[in-house]
Amino acid sequence: MKKISVFLTLLMIGIAPFGAIAQTSATSSQPTIQEMLAKIQELQTQIKQLQEQTQQMVVQLATTLRQGAQGDQVKILQAILAADQGIYPEGIISGFFGPLTNRAVKLFQKKHGFESVGIVGPKTLGKINELLKKNPLAFENATSSAGGKPCAIVPPGHLIAPGWLRKQDGVRLIVPACQTLPPGILAKLATSTPPAATSTPDTIAPVISAIAVSASSTSAVVAWITNELSTSKVYYSTTTSIDISSTSTPSQADVALVLSHNVSLSGLNATTTYFYVVESKDSSNNAATSSQQSFSTQ
Repeated sequence: MKKISVFLTLLMIGIAPFGAIAQTSATSSQPTIQEMLAKIQELQTQIKQLQEQTQQMVVQLATTLRQGAQGDQVKILQAILAADQGIYPEGIISGFFGPLTNRAVKLFQKKHGFESVGIVGPKTLGKINELLKKNPLAFENATSSAGGKPCAIVPPGHLIAPGWLRKQDGVRLIVPACQTLPPGILAKLATSTPPAATSTPDTIAPVISAIAVSASSTSAVVAWITNELSTSKVYYSTTTSIDISSTSTPSQADVALVLSHNVSLSGLNATTTYFYVVESKDSSNNAATSSQQSFSTQ
C-alpha cells in the first residue's frame, strides 16, 4: 500500500513514476521506500522554488499609457486586450501603442462601462490589473524583458485565456504559455528532441504587415510585424525618392531577429514630411521591403 501511495504522489506532481525502473526490474533492484521518499522531497523542494520564481515573474500595469507609448508595459496591455478577440482582433504584441491599440483600449473601456478616451488611466489600469490576477504574465527572458514577448504563466491543470490561443499568421500563438522550470524538473520533463535539420535552403523572404508610425516634433517610432523572425531597418528621407542602396539615405537598424519590430528615428526636423521604407531580413538573409510610405513630424 505504501508503494501505491508513493506511485500516486508522483503522478500528482507530474513526474513519470520511475517507468524505466519498472521496465528493468528483472535486471536491477527496485528503489527502497526511503529512496523514493527522498526523491519526492527533492522534487517538492524544486516545485517550491518554481512557485517562488513564478511569483517574481508575475507583472502588472503600473503607469498611465497613451498613444505613442512603447515598452514592456504596452506589451502587457496588448496581451490583455488580445485575450478578447472582439476588442483586439489583430492581437499584435509589438510594445508600440499605435492606432490599433488605441482603438482596442476604447473598445475595452466601452465594454467595461468606462469613458472611451483611449488613454489607460486609473479606472482602466484597475480593470487590467484585475484581469492580470486571473491571467498572470511573464516574459520569455526572465532576467531581461527587453525584446521579449509576454507569455502566460499557466500552472498544471489550469487554462490559458481562450483568446490567447488564436494563431497569428496561422502559425504562432498570440500569447504562448511559458514556464521557467528549475533545472531538476526541467531535466525530468524534457522528453522531446529537436526536429532534424532540413537540407532544403530557405529562399522565402519575410512578410511585412501592420506598419504604423508615432511621431513627435523631432523623433518618430516606426513599428511593424513580420511572419518570421527577422531584422529591423528603416530608410527615410525628406525627398520622395528613396534609394535603399545609397549611403546618402539615412537609416536606422536593429540586427535582433524579432517578430514585432520597433525602430526609433531621432534628430528629425519639426513640421516636416518624411518618406520611408522598412526592411526585414530573416536568418537566411532573405530580405523584404515595404512600399514607400510617409509621416509628418509635429
